Amino acid sequence: MTSPNAPGVQPDGERRPRRSLWDALDRGLAVAGGVLLLALTLVTCIDVVARYAYDAPLPGAYELTEIFLATLVFLALPLTTRRGEHVEVDLLDMVAGGRIARAARPVTGLLTALVLAVFAWRLFVHGLRLAEDGTVTNSLSLPLAPVAFLAAVTCAISALSAALQALRVRPR
Repeated sequence: MTSPNAPGVQPDGERRPRRSLWDALDRGLAVAGGVLLLALTLVTCIDVVARYAYDAPLPGAYELTEIFLATLVFLALPLTTRRGEHVEVDLLDMVAGGRIARAARPVTGLLTALVLAVFAWRLFVHGLRLAEDGTVTNSLSLPLAPVAFLAAVTCAISALSAALQALRVRPR
């Protein structure tokens, strides 16, 4: 019998599903992506209204849009990888048949993980260079290194997720 004070048990004795680190990460990335999408929409709307109604575009709107889009893409990368929702071309299925394609999936998954790990490494190195040089955007002087570091971290998370899936270890 399970104690009412045991982890995962509610006061009425009902078991509740355990939340894993992966679930928390998914939720955090989804919320951050939603907030970023809302900010991107607001910047675009304000810029369009200000440009056409007042002949005064929002200063730095182009830079903000670039940074928001890049950040949004990289925030979505771990979610897409974990859910297995990347665009795939199943040429191997058509040519070799299901059995060979199933055998090749772990190899392609590990190859994906390797490519994402290389991206993470190179983005981290690029972020270090941007930080060292103090690189900022032209009009708003926003630092670019944090974007590169965020991209590196999300690529690393995606690489880990792809490797676990390739090895059939389900990240929970």
